[in-house]
Amino acid sequence: LYLGEYYDQAAIAYKKLHNSLAASPKEDLMRDFLQLQIALCKVRKADYAEAARLLRTVLNSNSPAVRILAAYHCSLLEMQNKQYLDARTKAYQAIALIDAVDLDRNAAMALKRDCYFLAAEALTRKVMALCDADKDLPQDLWGSARAANEPFIGVDETQLRRLLESGAERLSLRVLGPQIQRFQQPDGLRRYEVGCNGAPVKELLTRFAANAGVNLHWDLAADEIGICRRPVYLYLPSATTQQFAAVAAGCAGLLTRFEEKDVLKAFNPARYADASEQISFLGEAAVSLWRNFLLRFPVDERLGNAHFALGLLHSQNGRHTEAIAEYKLVVNRFPRLSLAPYALLQSARLKTGVRNYSGARLDLKQLVEQYPDSEIALNAHHQLADASAMVGLEEEAVRLYRKVYNLSSSPELQGAAALGAGKCSYRAGNLESAEKWLTRYITIAGDRKSKGLYSACLVLGKTYIALEQFSSACTALEGAIAGGAAWLPTEQYVEAVSALVDAYMHEGQFVQALDMLEGIHSATLSGKETVEILLLKSKVFRSIGLVDKAITLLGDRAGDMRDSRLAAEINFELSECYIENGNLNLARKKLVEILALAESGPLAHQSALNLADICLKLGHDSQAISVCSQLLDLAPPERIKQEALQLLAAAYNQRKNYDSAALALLGQWK
Repeated sequence: LYLGEYYDQAAIAYKKLHNSLAASPKEDLMRDFLQLQIALCKVRKADYAEAARLLRTVLNSNSPAVRILAAYHCSLLEMQNKQYLDARTKAYQAIALIDAVDLDRNAAMALKRDCYFLAAEALTRKVMALCDADKDLPQDLWGSARAANEPFIGVDETQLRRLLESGAERLSLRVLGPQIQRFQQPDGLRRYEVGCNGAPVKELLTRFAANAGVNLHWDLAADEIGICRRPVYLYLPSATTQQFAAVAAGCAGLLTRFEEKDVLKAFNPARYADASEQISFLGEAAVSLWRNFLLRFPVDERLGNAHFALGLLHSQNGRHTEAIAEYKLVVNRFPRLSLAPYALLQSARLKTGVRNYSGARLDLKQLVEQYPDSEIALNAHHQLADASAMVGLEEEAVRLYRKVYNLSSSPELQGAAALGAGKCSYRAGNLESAEKWLTRYITIAGDRKSKGLYSACLVLGKTYIALEQFSSACTALEGAIAGGAAWLPTEQYVEAVSALVDAYMHEGQFVQALDMLEGIHSATLSGKETVEILLLKSKVFRSIGLVDKAITLLGDRAGDMRDSRLAAEINFELSECYIENGNLNLARKKLVEILALAESGPLAHQSALNLADICLKLGHDSQAISVCSQLLDLAPPERIKQEALQLLAAAYNQRKNYDSAALALLGQWK
């Protein structure tokens, strides 16, 4: 019935057999076996609470074989309940007795593989939980080989009773205390045969330390002394010092580590004062377990899972290079594993985190090409679009965003794709496309406040300004500013204010522009942002003819600036005010100051143009020619170059040097 998966009927049959046994100590082992089988039926029927209760009743069975399977299945249940450290303890309790029982070699190896995998998995999942990184892990991360072949399947009653009694004699010989025998292997490695039948873990580890010549240190709090008295049932016929310490301590829920060559330290992994230190400590222990698993069991269908888990642990401890190497190994050695596309995705995320967008793009491109039917393929397309945008491939990014938008049924993913397509289209100068995608995103977002919504309104407003649709720009930018600093970074908020003031001025709404600027609290702004608001106010004043008020507003602010670039921007705005007032000499003075301090760039180029124009108007032809020639030698943008050539030609004309003027108009100035 059990093999036929009729678990309810099997449980009833086992119960009847259990009740029919004679009330004799000779039948205790058989009773424990039947209780175990009833528990396994409950597990198969997902009655986990009852299964756990029944398994606990046979954890202390006099049959080592029953104990092994009870501990093994308890470990699985504890894992399911997210009690990872308890799951690890139960896995080690099973490992500790496997060699005591005369199991079939294949069955014993399968149990060992599963239990060592469980111990490493438990510690890994504990680390991921502490990091709050256990929410989006692949469903198949921990493999499917969880139903190790039951040693009791396919045996008759005689064989069953022999199996139930197996190992009890080995343990009974150690009833007076742990027995430890040292021997030397042909490879020169010192090994130990260790048996323990319920002695406290402290006694076991202390005796072993004395035999092995190591110093044992206990890192336990005063209220944790009871842990030292936890009993251990163990038989290891051939174990190294590290192997014994890991299993013996693990049976009691402890963790050991060699701090130096001969110093063994025992810890309680459940206790910690500093979360980051605990994550690092448990992470290192988990890495060690996985490496030992890979060495001990080189042939296992979960090797790829082990390497993926190593990648997770390395990434949580900040070892991104090692993590990426593990993920690449999964892809290259186990390309058909269901985790392979996830490994590429994890690798891409790590590379994105260190701004290696080109590398991330290659991983994501491989993912969507090699695993087009993967359940994460669409998400990978979206991240590939993001990576393409980061390396400046705007058109490619828009194409990918469009694909995600069309294929996705998720409003969230569609919205993210529309927003990405809109921003990329704007940066690429495709304004009509930007308007379409950003409008779609805002429609999808609806009234739900988010950073994306207000960011989209900002870019849409800038798009409308570029399209010279200033009324629509005002509406979009007002929407962006409505989010305030709570939803927009201060830099973007000031950018939105600047764009809205520009749109208001084009619409002739100067009062609204000033009201907007007056309503900003400068206390929350950086020095750069404060200067930007100051310059905006000055521009508004100039636009409505209040040039003197603009000059008063700017005053001597430039002299107070430690940042020469900000001082140059203030001086440039002052020069604009002086030009509008007709005070060309003061404007000329400010522009000379700018060129003395500013680095080559847009501000310096425009300042040089304005200075040359003023010199020309003041009759300083030689200075105008000098300024234009120096500006042209800097290879400025085409617009600046053409204006400089025009001014240079005009200066030569004023000097009646018509040949040089003609050459300047032809683009020759040297």
